[in-house]
Amino acid sequence: MTTLNTKILFVLVIVCGFCYGNAQRIRNLGDLALAMEIIDQEYVEKPDRQKLYQAAMKGMIDSLDPYSSYIPIDSLKPFQAVFDQEFGGLGVSLDGPPRREKLTVISALFDSPAYRAGIKPGDVIATIDGVETKFAQVENVSKTLRGKEGTPVKLSLERANLVAPIEVTVVRARIDVESVLGDRRRLNGSWDFHMQADPRIVYMRIELFGEKTSDELKAALAQVRNDCKGLIVDLRENSGGLLNVATEICDMFLDDGEVVSTRGRGDKVDQRYTAKRGTEIDNSVPIAVLINDHSASASEVVAACLQDRRRAIVVGDRSFGKGSVQNVIPLDAGLAAMRLTTAYYYPPSNRLIHRRPNAKPEDVWGVSPDEGCLIKLDEVAFLKAIERFRKRADPGENGMLDAEPLHTTTSDATSDPTLDDDPQLKRAIEVLLEKIGE
Repeated sequence: MTTLNTKILFVLVIVCGFCYGNAQRIRNLGDLALAMEIIDQEYVEKPDRQKLYQAAMKGMIDSLDPYSSYIPIDSLKPFQAVFDQEFGGLGVSLDGPPRREKLTVISALFDSPAYRAGIKPGDVIATIDGVETKFAQVENVSKTLRGKEGTPVKLSLERANLVAPIEVTVVRARIDVESVLGDRRRLNGSWDFHMQADPRIVYMRIELFGEKTSDELKAALAQVRNDCKGLIVDLRENSGGLLNVATEICDMFLDDGEVVSTRGRGDKVDQRYTAKRGTEIDNSVPIAVLINDHSASASEVVAACLQDRRRAIVVGDRSFGKGSVQNVIPLDAGLAAMRLTTAYYYPPSNRLIHRRPNAKPEDVWGVSPDEGCLIKLDEVAFLKAIERFRKRADPGENGMLDAEPLHTTTSDATSDPTLDDDPQLKRAIEVLLEKIGE
């Protein structure tokens, strides 16, 4: 056989293999289209073709992992609004079954429509526009309460010690979601980041990693840069957000070196993030990062990076263990989307963060607190800590007398007796005082 014939045969083999693989894919797609067509023509009742398509997409993507999902047209804007940190709504945080028996208001965002309407933490939402909420899921109710600015929603509220329900009509408005909170809210709505227990220690709670979080944190750190001797970054209950924002936050506390890397199929490194020169606070300032079992994804990126780089002490409970990266891919001309897991992330130590479905407690996953800093909370203690912070965020309940920082407070934890309701935060303060030299 001549050299030319050998080359031709080689090319034909490759082309045939390619065609065979494509034929299998095309056959599968054809079967899917055929099934939809048969259902459309033969099903006993006329189906909605768009619902058939959505069900097929959802079933296919849901079969992958818990974090990949199909985002239909009616859910895309609310999904994006979380990370844009603004939406039309009432400004309430809700909880319900299974943790609470009824749909309950946890907090009303300061100066939000709900706050101005007199909705209080502990109120039970019995009906929304006349529809009972008895069997409603929190996620669905939250979607219902969001909507076009200027539109009203009528709520029936059950309040402790009142016999009759309270009827209120609240007009939706644009809600700007703040993601960096402090120790106590002042009367003017701003935050005092210096801790009441010891003003040398700065407290910053990051609620989510959204588009505005980096700028919020930079602005907050600029306020305290000259009188911050210790910093607490509270990531408890933070389920994550944008990976690039997490890396930017790590960069604020590191001068150089690796932050995190992502690896795709075949364990191939997709991207490696490194810190740039310069920090937002001096490298001599000790940092404590608070986490719990609901701290996930981007929260774990920050906690693991600062722990691995020995820039922070991690306090609290073991994190959730979500070490996967999702890309949002537009579908249906950009009106819908697919959230697809494309990689796993690894902190500088290259340890595994992601918790596999069959993982055991003794396996390596998540971020664990440093030695002597593991503080577990049972359900009762957890709810007390949440309630403590809710009161700190309400200037009507936190004892703040004016808009000035409390920098004259002495270094004495007894000046804030509410710390007994949050032993994890209390331990973080103790760790920093040891570093400062108290």
